[in-house]
Amino acid sequence: MTDSAGKHVFVSYVREDSAQVDQLCAVLEASRIPYWRDRTSLGPGDAWKAKIRDAIREGSLVFLACFSENSRAKLKSHMNEELTLAVEEYRKMPPGRTWLIPVRFDEGDVPEWDLGAGRVLSDLNYVDLFGSAIAPQAASLVTTIHGVMGEKQLGAAQTLEAVEHAVAVDRIEVVKRLTKEMLLDPPRRIQLDDLVGQEVQRVLLAITDSVRVEGPLEGSGEDRVVQVAESALELWTLVAPFCASLQVAARWASAEALAPWAMAIKSFVESANKSAAGVTALVEQRHLPGMVSAMTAGLACVANGKWDNLRVLLTEPTVKDRYQPARLPLLEVSDPYTPFGSAELVPHALAHSGVDGLGLRDALVEFTEKKKGKYYTPVAEWLHHALRPLFIDQLPQQDAYDAEFDRAEVMLGLLSTDLVLTRLSVATNDRMFGRSRWFGRSMWRSKNNYGNPIDDFSQELATQGEMWAPLRAGLFGGSQDRALAAIDKYRADFTEWSRSMW
Repeated sequence: MTDSAGKHVFVSYVREDSAQVDQLCAVLEASRIPYWRDRTSLGPGDAWKAKIRDAIREGSLVFLACFSENSRAKLKSHMNEELTLAVEEYRKMPPGRTWLIPVRFDEGDVPEWDLGAGRVLSDLNYVDLFGSAIAPQAASLVTTIHGVMGEKQLGAAQTLEAVEHAVAVDRIEVVKRLTKEMLLDPPRRIQLDDLVGQEVQRVLLAITDSVRVEGPLEGSGEDRVVQVAESALELWTLVAPFCASLQVAARWASAEALAPWAMAIKSFVESANKSAAGVTALVEQRHLPGMVSAMTAGLACVANGKWDNLRVLLTEPTVKDRYQPARLPLLEVSDPYTPFGSAELVPHALAHSGVDGLGLRDALVEFTEKKKGKYYTPVAEWLHHALRPLFIDQLPQQDAYDAEFDRAEVMLGLLSTDLVLTRLSVATNDRMFGRSRWFGRSMWRSKNNYGNPIDDFSQELATQGEMWAPLRAGLFGGSQDRALAAIDKYRADFTEWSRSMW
């Protein structure tokens, strides 16, 4: 979409970078941002110098100065003329105005053009449109330009779709970056809600898709296991961008601002809990998005001590149960084992494939031919591997990530145990029962002296009493007695489950 008559983004570059500029303009086009580029905006017979001068001085909403090895190598270029005009205009503008934006097509430095008042061009924040950064940086650029455009602005969800249409997008990184940019900017919360809602709908469409679970699975037993594992990876691919956004929100949002993410997790769990006809393994697998989201929220909150956020995201929501009239706590319905209840080999194949970089079939064969022993906790091993990239900024050291993963597992186990005990304490039906199923890597790791989070939490409670941070945030109903009862019961169940593994 070019618009030389109206306001536009002026793109300044050298001809050798035409391919990168084509991609940049495709992003602008898809985002409904009018741009001015010499190749498409100049017609036969135009007085091109005058046209360029007018396009910069009279019509530019934003001036994009694109730098690369090619531009730096030129002693003379028309780009330098354009940039000279742009600097003259920028000097007339009030401090802090966003107009001149450097764009890098490689790792080279932004030239230090004199902007006046002691400023140089390299002082301005630049955009990197190369390598793995291109998608999130392109989304950030589009968002910035939309802010300058005002009433013409696209929402974050539309921005993501536009960038994804124009370039090869790492959707996870784009969603994460957009969440970071908008989370603490109140005027953009509606856009952020739309972005989260878009990701939620993508997942819900898969959970509620009857064709997806109807089967039949084909081939040998090994073939069927691989098909179920591939289906699980498809669900993970769909929910991963939401989890990336959730990881940011759980750490940095206030508890009051978490409604979009809390409602999303609840909708995943509740939708998966509805009856459906089809292949049992695929029907059960619908619980995977809710379980993965719950673990993401738990790990992000526990590692950052965001106990209020943990309460809002995971302990307050309840879901309708298909087997009894009363609503059940979310953490009692969702757990690591439900998505793979009748597919014992699938989580082993997923974990081995992910951890050791094998194809699913090759990973499965190593188990079936007994070349490799099975994991003690295969779901947790896969989950630990799958979530690692989402937490690399929060927990860059592997040892810290491992330890916090254990703590999150155990805290979710303690909280779900408390919710079960609380429900049973008021039950009038003698047949009511239940216990936590949030057990994982921490079982074998505690046995091998990697630390015992149950003991750690128990010691914290004994030392701090009612001042223990989870209690002050309203977890365990704010009751020291409830927390102690949950620890005692979960410890007993933890020990029982651990013994069954050896």
